[in-house]
Amino acid sequence: MNVFDQKLLADLQSGFPLVREPFAEMARRCGWDESAVIARVEALRREGVIREISGIFDAQTLGYRQTLAAFSVPENCLDDAGRIVAGHPGVTHCYSRSGQYNLWFTLAVSPQSTLGLDGTIRRLAELSKATKSMILPTLRRYKLQVRFGEDVAQATPCCSVAGILPARVADVPSAKTCDKNDTCNVESLSPNSPAASAAPMLSDSQLRAIRALQADLPAQADPFAPLAAAGGMTVDELLAHAAEFQAAGMMRRYAAVLHHRSAGATTNVLAAWAVAESAADAAGAAASGVAEVSHCYLRPVGDDWPFNLYTMIHGHRREDCQTVIQKIQTLTGLSNHAELWTLTEYKKRRMILFGNDEAKWERTNQP
Repeated sequence: MNVFDQKLLADLQSGFPLVREPFAEMARRCGWDESAVIARVEALRREGVIREISGIFDAQTLGYRQTLAAFSVPENCLDDAGRIVAGHPGVTHCYSRSGQYNLWFTLAVSPQSTLGLDGTIRRLAELSKATKSMILPTLRRYKLQVRFGEDVAQATPCCSVAGILPARVADVPSAKTCDKNDTCNVESLSPNSPAASAAPMLSDSQLRAIRALQADLPAQADPFAPLAAAGGMTVDELLAHAAEFQAAGMMRRYAAVLHHRSAGATTNVLAAWAVAESAADAAGAAASGVAEVSHCYLRPVGDDWPFNLYTMIHGHRREDCQTVIQKIQTLTGLSNHAELWTLTEYKKRRMILFGNDEAKWERTNQP
C-alpha cells in the first residue's frame, strides 16, 4: 500500500469532512486532485479494502440497549449457530473464536423491541443450541480506535463515558453465566449498562436524516445529494442534522470502515485479562497505549470466567499478535489471560438504526 493510499485511508477513517463536496475538501487539504481521490476511493472499494463510508451513531444515546455476549456451542452446531446469530439485525459483529465460549457477538435492541435485550439473547441461545451464555456489558471503555491501512497506528485512549461507568467497579454484579435451562436476567448486570439512557424525542426529519446518514456514501463529487434525496430533504438540511447529531453525541463520527484483512491486518485476537479492581484503570490505560490494540474495555467477570479486561489486537501474522500480548503482559504485570483467536467472521457491519428489520425478526422468531 503506497503513501497516497495510507494517507487517504487515514483521512477516511478519522477526519472525513461533512461538507457538500467532501472529496474536493480532502483533496484541497492534502494538495491532491479531487478526481484522483474519487477514483482511488472507488478502486479501494472494488479491491475490498473499504467496506463502507457512513455515519457511526451511538446507539445507546439514541435509546438502544447493547452488550457483548458469548455462547458456548457444540462444535458440530457452530457454523449454523453463527449464521443464526448473525441473522439478527441488531447483531453487528459475530465471530467464532477459540476457547470454551466459541461464539462471540455484539447485540443492540431498540426501545421498541418486544423481546428486549435479555429476551433476545435467550431466544438466540435457544435457536443456536447454546449450552452456556455470558452477557458482558461495558463497564469502562478505555479505547475505541479502529484504524487500518497505516504504517503507524496513532490513537488516543478514550476517556470513560458518563452514563456507562459505575461509581465503583465493586458495585457492579458479575456477569450472569447461564446454562441452557437458566433465565439470563440482563437487567441485574449493572444499574447503567447495558441499559440505555432515555431515548431522545426525535422529529420525523431527524429520523429520516439518521436513516440517510447510515447509507454507504457514493464516490462522486456531490455524494450527499442522493442520500439527502432519499431522506426527502436538501443537502444543507442533511448536513445540518449531521452537525447537530455530532454536537449532541448521537453520532460519534462520519467515517470509513475497512475490511481489516484487505487493509493488511490479517490476524486478530481478543485477549481477555484477569485484573483486580484496584489495578483495572492502570492496566486499561497501559494496554490502550499499545498501537496494535484497537479496543480496550472493562467488563464483568463470569461464574466460570475470571477475565474482565478485554483488548482487541491486530497484526499481519499470529506471531505479531503474540508479541503484542507479551508487551501488554510486561506493561501491566498481568499474566492470567485467555487468547480468543478469531476463526470465522459471520458478520461485521454497522448497526442500522430505526429500521423495520428488528420487528420482522421478532415476529418470525417469537418463542
